[in-house]
Amino acid sequence: MKKSLLYIALILLAACSSKSEPAKPDTIATEMTYGKLIYYGQYYDSIKCHVLALDLYSDGLTLDTTNHMVGSGTNLYLSDIFIPLTDTTLADGVYKCSKTPEIKTFYPGTDFEGTPTGAYILQVREAKVAKIIICTDSTFVVNHNGENTDLLFHLKSENESYDIHFKGVLDYEDRRHP
Repeated sequence: MKKSLLYIALILLAACSSKSEPAKPDTIATEMTYGKLIYYGQYYDSIKCHVLALDLYSDGLTLDTTNHMVGSGTNLYLSDIFIPLTDTTLADGVYKCSKTPEIKTFYPGTDFEGTPTGAYILQVREAKVAKIIICTDSTFVVNHNGENTDLLFHLKSENESYDIHFKGVLDYEDRRHP
């Protein structure tokens, strides 16, 4: 009798236990709360433009003192934004994704042997990259209001599109090579 009750209890326990579902991927944040604009000067000798990069972070994702991501959230990165040789920062207007480096364009995202470059979104979970989204055929709009920069992105990947926004003061880094 005790064995029968034990078997019944085990069967009921097995039947009642919930099946573990795979973790749903985190959603891509639509609001970035921290941003950095990086100035590279005329980075490419053959391209008559200055080059900028944008590095934006959602709430919950920060950089430590060694510039490594800490926490969980979304990172939007654009590695090559082309501006006139007379400028050192983003001017107001529309910037378009293009494989041809011209003023107010930026390179589309590409996967270079597992390493993203150009325009891409990283979904980060506990300081580890959980998802990489390569962005192509995208645009963003820049508007300045005093010290605040308002950036509105319309980014397209192979399967989806993302509207991402940043409004605030961008940290500025000058990384020109000597």
